[in-house]
Amino acid sequence: MKVREIKRLLSQVDNPALLFNKLLILEFIDGFSQNQNLTEKDKDKKGKDKGKEKRVEDVKKIDYINKFKEKVQRPELSPKVESYAIEKFRLKTAYRLVIGAGYPSFIENGFLFHHVYGIPYIPGETLKGLARTVFILSVAEAVKEETKLSKIEEELSEEAEGISQQIPKKISIILDDYTIENPVETFRKIFGSKKRRGQVIFFDAYPVEFNPSEHFEADIMNSHYGDYYQSGKAPADWLSPNPIHFLALKEGIDFEFSLGLAPLEPMEDNQEKLLLETARKLLKVGLENFGVGNKKRKGYGWFSDKTIGR
Repeated sequence: MKVREIKRLLSQVDNPALLFNKLLILEFIDGFSQNQNLTEKDKDKKGKDKGKEKRVEDVKKIDYINKFKEKVQRPELSPKVESYAIEKFRLKTAYRLVIGAGYPSFIENGFLFHHVYGIPYIPGETLKGLARTVFILSVAEAVKEETKLSKIEEELSEEAEGISQQIPKKISIILDDYTIENPVETFRKIFGSKKRRGQVIFFDAYPVEFNPSEHFEADIMNSHYGDYYQSGKAPADWLSPNPIHFLALKEGIDFEFSLGLAPLEPMEDNQEKLLLETARKLLKVGLENFGVGNKKRKGYGWFSDKTIGR
């Protein structure tokens, strides 16, 4: 089967994941083979760089994937489970968001799309890890003696008695005035330990609406001294920069975050609400102050509940 025929078949689907992970490489091979104006050496460098930049733009411009504004609002994307208490909240991207840049990709930097729906999302395990980190940092802040975070995490997870004796009966979440009572037991109820399951479920987070042509942005990072990093040559001004193009979600995009409480043991309604509220606070503090995804130190992946505007 010819590449053009494969392209035609794939272009009939409305899934950005297929486009980004499968179709781009086929389009590049087709266009690259038709370029007769470059030498073999030029094709290897200039052709690839221009091709990658164009493919990043293509993901934004393809019209047939604009149907996802409707698909994101379908009921099956919103968790509805009987016997589970559910807590939801929304935050906006405060700057660009890059998820899954380390995944293998034809344009060097990947992007995480849902394998079924084909839309960007933040995995629940990522969100759980973020909330867990905020909790451990809060415990470390409350413990008077200097203790390694790994030691606190280990003893909380193994239900050891060492660090738990030093933790106050009440602690405050860092960067927030929310108080957690009985933090050791609360940690194990929310996140679990090696002896028990955690009761709070962190669901995947999805954009409330998603339109690739409006919400994607072509971003770039530019290594000016590639030969210095790769070959040990002097970082001189005459070295050629190496632009690397990648996809990013724009700021101001609403994401919905959902938490559930598994009925593993009998609890009063007020206890269920308290656990979910605590988990929501932990996650919200993490999203607003630490961020998720790649390039967090550059300001990517942070969220806000305020209207974004410059």
